[in-house]
Amino acid sequence: MERNRVIQQMDKHLEVCKTCSLKLDKRWAHPSYNRLQSICKNECPTGKELQKIADDLDQIVKDKRKKKGMIA
Repeated sequence: MERNRVIQQMDKHLEVCKTCSLKLDKRWAHPSYNRLQSICKNECPTGKELQKIADDLDQIVKDKRKKKGMIA
């Protein structure tokens, strides 16, 4: 996949996250808690999709660095 396309997909999913009721709740979104992160990664379909997109983006960056001869 192309990097710009992956970033556009990520932005589209992040728009959904901006309206998430858990992220708007100050108790759940407080940085000292990891409950929100756990729910995003394991239960939320948007969070799972974002994780897949982030992995794709990471792979694209690694492939690009290898092509240039850098250590990934």
